[in-house]
Amino acid sequence: MSEQELKKYRLTGAEEPSDEQLEALMRAAGDEARRRGAEAEAQFQAELEQLVSDNLANYSCSNGK
Repeated sequence: MSEQELKKYRLTGAEEPSDEQLEALMRAAGDEARRRGAEAEAQFQAELEQLVSDNLANYSCSNGK
């Protein structure tokens, strides 16, 4: 199934997808989920590093070090 066909296909009750179509749809959904998960993980790590950095700076200032 081409990418263009995949983008045009809509799951409806009127037409069952072929095994090939279903496999392509599931592969595309899995790829998208992995991509979004990786983006979310990267953003989380960046925010966590910033929080740690900010807290270390505040701790150092409040303890006079």
